[in-house]
Amino acid sequence: MSGAGCSFLYDLNTTQCEVDSDCPALGTQFANTVCRNRVCVKDTAGTGGTSSTNGGSAGSSKGGATVTSGGMDTLGGSSQGGALNAGGSAGTGIGAEAGAGGQPECVTNGDCIDLHVDQPYVCKSGACQALTNDDCPVLIPTNKTLELLRKSDPIVLGAFASMTNAQDPHDTQAIINWDLAFDELNSSTLGGLPSSNGGDLRPVLGLVCQGKTTDVSASMTHLTHDVEVPAVLTTLSADNLYAAFNFTRSTEYTTGGGQPVFFMSTGSADLRLANMKDDGLVWHMLGDPRVLAATTVALLKRIEPVVNAKRKEAFMANSAMEDPDSVPLRVTLVYSDDPTMTDIATVLTTDDTAHPETLLWFNGQAAIDPGNAANFRQVQIQSAKYHTPANVANGLTELETNPPHVILAIATSEFPQSVVPPLETYWDNPANSTKNQPRPYYLMSHFIYNTSQLQTVAAQYATRTPPLNARIVGVNYAQAQDDHSKRLYTSYLGRLQNSYAGTLPLDGTENYYDGAYSLLYAVAAAAAARTTPTGNNVRDGLEDRIFSTSTDAVTVDVGPSPIGGAVGSLNSNFAYKMSLWGNMGPPNFDRGSGTRLSASSAWCIQKNAANSAWEYQADGLLYDPKTKTFSYPTTGVPTCLQGF
Repeated sequence: MSGAGCSFLYDLNTTQCEVDSDCPALGTQFANTVCRNRVCVKDTAGTGGTSSTNGGSAGSSKGGATVTSGGMDTLGGSSQGGALNAGGSAGTGIGAEAGAGGQPECVTNGDCIDLHVDQPYVCKSGACQALTNDDCPVLIPTNKTLELLRKSDPIVLGAFASMTNAQDPHDTQAIINWDLAFDELNSSTLGGLPSSNGGDLRPVLGLVCQGKTTDVSASMTHLTHDVEVPAVLTTLSADNLYAAFNFTRSTEYTTGGGQPVFFMSTGSADLRLANMKDDGLVWHMLGDPRVLAATTVALLKRIEPVVNAKRKEAFMANSAMEDPDSVPLRVTLVYSDDPTMTDIATVLTTDDTAHPETLLWFNGQAAIDPGNAANFRQVQIQSAKYHTPANVANGLTELETNPPHVILAIATSEFPQSVVPPLETYWDNPANSTKNQPRPYYLMSHFIYNTSQLQTVAAQYATRTPPLNARIVGVNYAQAQDDHSKRLYTSYLGRLQNSYAGTLPLDGTENYYDGAYSLLYAVAAAAAARTTPTGNNVRDGLEDRIFSTSTDAVTVDVGPSPIGGAVGSLNSNFAYKMSLWGNMGPPNFDRGSGTRLSASSAWCIQKNAANSAWEYQADGLLYDPKTKTFSYPTTGVPTCLQGF
C-alpha cells in the first residue's frame, strides 16, 4: 500500500494497542496518549470524560448522506448511541468523546485527526467518528487520505471487496482499480466536487469493507449509521449483495431514519438480483447468467467435433479405446454452490422458450432430453468463495466413477485447485476406469479466469498428452472491440500498471474501474443539487445525467482528462447530460434489471516462450449473440485456441 500505509504512524488500520502502556512504546509521537478502542489517542484526562455531564454533544442525525465537519448541537441533543447524561446524550460512533461541560470534542476533521494521532477520523456533530475499523480497514485514495479528510465536508462512499491479502488488504484487483479512479477524480478537480451551496470543494473518499464475509450487517451498520454513505461500490457475492440491499429495506433501518442507499456492483448479477424489485438502486457492470450460459452452449457446440476427432485419433491408434462412431459424447456439469454458478447451471439445464440459446445441447439433442440421459450428468461441489476448505469429494467421485469426455467447470477457484490435480493424476493410472478414453476437455467459467490456481496446474500437467492447457477453454465477458474503447483501455491499463507495484494480474479488470467512474460521476450529479444526497439521488443522477440516452447527451470518456470539465458542467448546468463511455464501451444497460448488455468471448491459457510464465489469453474468440457463433478477433487467435 502506498502513501498512508508507508509508516506505522500513518497506518489506517485502527488496531494499535490493547492497553494504555502499548501507546508510548510506539514512539515519541505517541507520548501522552492512551489506548481507546485499540487506537492511541491524546490523553484528555482532566479536560473531560468519555461523556458529557451538563448537556452533551449531539449524536449523528442518522440518514444524512455525507460526513460533515464542524458544528455542534446545544443542550438536550439526541443521539443514536453513547451513555445518557443529564440534559442530553453523548455523541455517537467510535471515539465519540464529548469534552467537559458539554463542549464539542472537535470543530474540524483536523481536530479529530490530531487528537487520534493521524488516524482517519471525521468531526461529526462535535464528536470524532472513526472511519476505518476491523471490518472496514481501507480508505481510498490511499496516497492522500488524511490530506483530503482534513478538508471540510468530504463525501465518503462505502465499498466492499474480497481482501485476501492479510498483510496488505489494499492488494486486490478491485481496490487497486478503485483507488486509481478516486485519485483521478480528486486530483483532476483540484480537490473534489463543487459544493451545492458554493462552499469549499468536497473530496470524495471510499471506505472499503471486507466482502468475504458471512454477515454484512456489521459493515452495513457502520457504513450507513456511523458514516452515512449514500452509495456503495461492491464486489459482494450475490448472497451478500442481496443481504446488504435488504439491510437498507428492513423496518428497523427505515423507521430509524435510514435513507436509501445506491449499490454499484462491478461484477455480474445472478437471476435473483437481476429480477429483484430494487427501485433502480442496484446496478451491475456485467450481465446476468443468461449471457454466459448462451456463450457456454455455443462454445460446447464448437469444441464437440474437435473432441470427437481426438477420440477418433485415439481409437485408430488403439482399438481398445472408445470409438466415437458408436459411443456418444459424455458431458458432466460440475457446478459450485456460488449463486452465480448455480444460476448458470440452472439456465443451462432449463428449457426456456424465451431463451432457447441457453439450453445445453450436444449429440444432436438437448442435454436434458431422454436420449442423452446416459450421457449427461451433473454434480454440485462447494465453492472456495464460501468454504475453507471447499469440499469437492463428491465431484471427484462422480468424475472418476463416470469419466466424461467434456467437463463443464461452472465453478470457482476450488476447481483448478482441488479437482483438476487429483483427476489428472487419476488418469495417469492405466488400471483406473479411464483407461479406454483420452483425457477430458474442460470448458471453464469466468470465475476461473485469471486465477493463480489454474496457472499452477497448467504448469504441473503441461507434459500430459495432450497438455492440460490444450484441453482448456473458457467463457468470459469480453473487452470492447471498437477502436475508441480499445484506445481508452490501452491508456487506462498503462496508468493502472504505473500506479501498482504488486504482482496481481491487471489485464481484464476494467469492469472495476468503469464501475467506480460510473458511481463517482453519479455522485457528482447528485451532489450538485444537494448537500446530503441519498441513494435515490445517486440513482437519478446515474440514469438521467450520466448514462443518459438523450440525443443531446455529451459523450464523456472515462479517465482523468475530461473530469474537470464534466464535473463543472454537471454542477453549473442541470440540463447537462452525458453518456459515459468506458473501457467496456458506451453505457449499454438493461434499464429494468440494471445489468449490462455484455459482450462475451472465449479464453484460454498458454505458456509465454520468453519468460515461461503461464498467461491467460482473453477474447480469443468473440461470441455473436445474434448468430450464436464465434468469430475471430482482428488481433488474431491465440495459439491455445487455434485448435478450436
